[in-house]
Amino acid sequence: MRYVIDACNLIFASTPLEEALDRRGFPAARALVVGLLGRFARDHHVEQMVAVFDGSEKGAHRPRREVEELGKVVLIYSNPRSNADRAIIEMVENAERPGEITVVTDDKFIIRHILGPGAHHLSSRGFLRLAQRARRRAADPLQGEDPRKYAVTMTANEIDDWMAYFGLKDGK
Repeated sequence: MRYVIDACNLIFASTPLEEALDRRGFPAARALVVGLLGRFARDHHVEQMVAVFDGSEKGAHRPRREVEELGKVVLIYSNPRSNADRAIIEMVENAERPGEITVVTDDKFIIRHILGPGAHHLSSRGFLRLAQRARRRAADPLQGEDPRKYAVTMTANEIDDWMAYFGLKDGK
């Protein structure tokens, strides 16, 4: 599965991302987006997360494509004469298997155009909830259960047998 993210839409759907943009500028918000997408890719075993940003004339010197977070996160800056919406739609339309793509956006124009070719849609807030749920699960993998519940005890004879089996103790 591959995710294509309407990056600016995601930033404005998240208070912490939007505050980072307001207080520290675009590089800080972009770094937070990359971290979020990288964690999501690891937690959900996603092969690739593509974040599409609107390009600007000021950013014309930037490469149009950057790979970050061990190759899992790809940043794409749309052509300054176009926009991220059009770039996302073209990505889905030109995909060999659009059914393997989930587009994260709240933009109705994009949603209308990506569902026809068979791509999936997830709202920005829905994506943020999934990411938050995965983070909580990683922090507490037993989900509050007592770890002793899963403790396995062996008798002294079983321990001796296994130690002998692995050559760690003289066998019987």
